[in-house]
Amino acid sequence: MAQSFHDSANLKQAMVQKARSFQESGAWVSRPLHWDGETGSLVGALLESEDLDQWSSQFGLPKWLALLLDMVAATISTPKEGMAAQLALLEAVPVGVDLDRQGNLLILRFLRETEKDLAFLNADHPLRVSLRDAMELHDMELAGAAPKPALWRKVRSAAIAETDRAVKESPEAQFGGVIEAATWSPRTSRSVVSDTFRSWVNARRDAAVQRQVGERGLLTVKETKSLLEKIHEEEKKKRKDKKEFIHVFGILEEKYPKEHASMMDFLRTQHKESLQQWENALGILLGVFEAAHCPDRCTC
Repeated sequence: MAQSFHDSANLKQAMVQKARSFQESGAWVSRPLHWDGETGSLVGALLESEDLDQWSSQFGLPKWLALLLDMVAATISTPKEGMAAQLALLEAVPVGVDLDRQGNLLILRFLRETEKDLAFLNADHPLRVSLRDAMELHDMELAGAAPKPALWRKVRSAAIAETDRAVKESPEAQFGGVIEAATWSPRTSRSVVSDTFRSWVNARRDAAVQRQVGERGLLTVKETKSLLEKIHEEEKKKRKDKKEFIHVFGILEEKYPKEHASMMDFLRTQHKESLQQWENALGILLGVFEAAHCPDRCTC
């Protein structure tokens, strides 16, 4: 891997300035790796292309970083915060560093957090075994080894099998998805870091929301959907024109005020947790890149 920014602080500064100008132009869109000649994602605009081979050759940066930059903005509902995060992340990337290691370090940070999230399982639970195996593969790459593709596939297959056995939408299923996403080498996969980032944010959000649903007695998504379907069917039977629009949310608020309040509370909780976990994940990204400026600093 080439040195980041081809060891040129001027190149990095030019990229940051171009990124800032593009975001201020109003042509930015929250769509990963997109460029149509006028509008696009941050990476698309920096390249003026969707060809990631050019990303590596022009800027000396790994392809996974391109997808990560755009994914950071795509996973937050507020464009202003997404764009600010992209600039912060780009500015945090050090000059003149082989970033292969940072890919492994980023994934390991998310896996270590996942290890805490799965601490309620026994140490010998197959999902925790898969987690340790995935971490070991990334540690091997950090040590200079090159695990064979067959070994990555073996560990990934075990994680997938255990995730599939878990109850749908359970913490095991959600965090199993993080392990699946992380069990690729960032040296060969351009999407592994961004997929791990996204999966971890979603898993953390859903786990936190589930806890609060139980603690506060809120309706689940499944329960709310079932009630809305019931309302729709009941109203449909009453109406002569079967194609007439049925405002189920309005009826829910009028006839089921308690359930409507619960649904709104759930949505607020979900939005709050989405933002919180996204901020936590962004903090992990920035921490690893900032530590790369000081190699002796621990990123664990």
